[in-house]
Amino acid sequence: MEDMISAAPGKKPTKKQLLHAFKDDMRSADSLRLENVKNVETWRKEYNGEAYGNEQKGKSAIVSRDIKRQDEWQHPSVKDPFVADTDMIKCKPVTEEDVKAAQQNEVVLNYQFTKKFNRYRFMTDVVKLYYAEGTVIVKTSWRYKDKIEEVEVPIYGVDELSLTPIEIGMRKVKKLRVLENRPHAECCRIEDLYVDPTCEGDLSKAQFIIHRYESDLSTLRQAGKYKNLDRVARNMAGAESESASHADFDAEDETEFRFKDQPRKKILVHEYWGNFDMTGDGIATPIVCSWVGDDIIQLEDNPYPDQEIPFLVAAANSTPFKLFGEAAAEVLSDNQKINTAIKRGIIDNMANANNAQKGVRNGTLDPLNKKRFLNGSNFEYNGSKDDFYEGSYNNIPPSVFHVLEMTNNENDSMVGVKAFSGGIQGAQLGSTAKAASGVLDAVAIRRGDIVRNLAQNLIIPLARKWMSYNSKFLRPEEVIRVTNKEFVNIRRDDLQGEIDIEVEVSTSEENAAKAQELAFMLQTLGQSMDQGMRNIIMSQIARLKKMPDLAAQIENYQPQPDPLQVRMAELEIEKMEAEIRERNSRAEENVFDIKAKNAQAELNKAKARELGSKTDLLDQDFIKKTEGRDLQEDLIREEHKANLAQEQKPTVQ
Repeated sequence: MEDMISAAPGKKPTKKQLLHAFKDDMRSADSLRLENVKNVETWRKEYNGEAYGNEQKGKSAIVSRDIKRQDEWQHPSVKDPFVADTDMIKCKPVTEEDVKAAQQNEVVLNYQFTKKFNRYRFMTDVVKLYYAEGTVIVKTSWRYKDKIEEVEVPIYGVDELSLTPIEIGMRKVKKLRVLENRPHAECCRIEDLYVDPTCEGDLSKAQFIIHRYESDLSTLRQAGKYKNLDRVARNMAGAESESASHADFDAEDETEFRFKDQPRKKILVHEYWGNFDMTGDGIATPIVCSWVGDDIIQLEDNPYPDQEIPFLVAAANSTPFKLFGEAAAEVLSDNQKINTAIKRGIIDNMANANNAQKGVRNGTLDPLNKKRFLNGSNFEYNGSKDDFYEGSYNNIPPSVFHVLEMTNNENDSMVGVKAFSGGIQGAQLGSTAKAASGVLDAVAIRRGDIVRNLAQNLIIPLARKWMSYNSKFLRPEEVIRVTNKEFVNIRRDDLQGEIDIEVEVSTSEENAAKAQELAFMLQTLGQSMDQGMRNIIMSQIARLKKMPDLAAQIENYQPQPDPLQVRMAELEIEKMEAEIRERNSRAEENVFDIKAKNAQAELNKAKARELGSKTDLLDQDFIKKTEGRDLQEDLIREEHKANLAQEQKPTVQ
């Protein structure tokens, strides 16, 4: 049957059945929405200081704005870490092959978040909603806009003589010009969101989110992705149908102004993001469906590469298993009511006093002097000065101001804000010398917790979604234009956030403490520290002081030496080189001297041996002569010669 919520098993549901199912989901989630809307409306009234309804005519109706005052004191310090730096997002690679992709994603994301996106307005809305309503819901999307325009291009021909191309004219061609192609994020009103009640506080487990918003036919036609807009235009019969479709919707502008022409007349669009069985096979797949009244204008698969619901939630003072948080009014409401009652009593007391009224005793002034007295002129009177009475305000007991101070201090302690008008005093945490610093540390910790909550639950998931959107919708030439580098293909698993993303956020107190520690280190070790190490520490101090340009200049600074000092250093080097050469030459001379002396010593040794040999021969000759052995030797030689001569004579035959 067509009226069934879902089709029979194995059968593809019709559009009427789909719309019936989506509206049924919306009705089921409406009770949770209304509960949160009721709480938010109460917190919002107390935040804006609206009347409580118990005011009496003729008495003060002032409402003490303690909740908004605390927000105004805390707002700038919480927002500053997200809007001060130009390179807030850091991408870290998981593997070595992801290094280039991580570097490129980091440059692109920082460029998109700081240059192409109004982050100041966005973070202002985020912090305001976080404090005033307790929950921030952000919708991510991709904005694309192009235009077809005619441009003139040259027509080329070939020269018959030189056979070279030449320009012979111009012609007009149509060319697509991309006007806008970037990711986007916007804060959504809680009144316009229907969230799956079964997600148990985890948006990633939600099976659907329905977002309703006002638009017009002109905007829907320009988007180029919606269908059946002619049928919607025919159904826009008049004010009755419009009022019926807007019965539960409060316009954001809160005005009664209505466009009369059909292209600009506001219509209510419902957008369904979630998982649904579109084919009847029993498996729910990510889809998006938009409808106006009973006409479906968009029905397709989830176009985003991560296949997830494009919404993010950051809750203040979150409760386990609940998606929505609590606003500051939840803890400051009672004290604001107490201060309101006290301030109303003070004002009523002062209003009912006879301040600036004048009185005079009867008979003190005659008619002429009484007229002068009332006109402020000099006058004469009978009697004493006590006959005149000057009205004034009634004295207010000091206990009234003690109670006001007590409630203000309690407000500061509950929200962790150091008020400019006194606020928490150091002595209230103890009488030690570190009491005041303990208060500041506690304030910094509370503020740091808020900053980290927004970073971890909102900004980092937002950067991950933008990174996945860039991989599919951003053209390579746009990446090259931003990074001045060749386009790096991102792997499929990178679309699921495999590249780690960090957001550098820190409070002013943390930055000041780090800068002070680095300055102390520089002061104590600066004289004995290398110039490169000093530059590193000084650049880090400049970065903590929110001076990135100065930090970059210090990191890249190369000192230019004095020419006179350079010349003196060169001469000193030349002098040392000359001394070294002189010493080397002396060493060489010493080597030659040693060799000559060694040769002379060897010669002297040889002469000594020769002289010793001659002496031995003379001694031997002397002994022979003394003993007569020389004569014997002569006789032996003569006898030997005679024998030889005898042997040499021929034999006679």
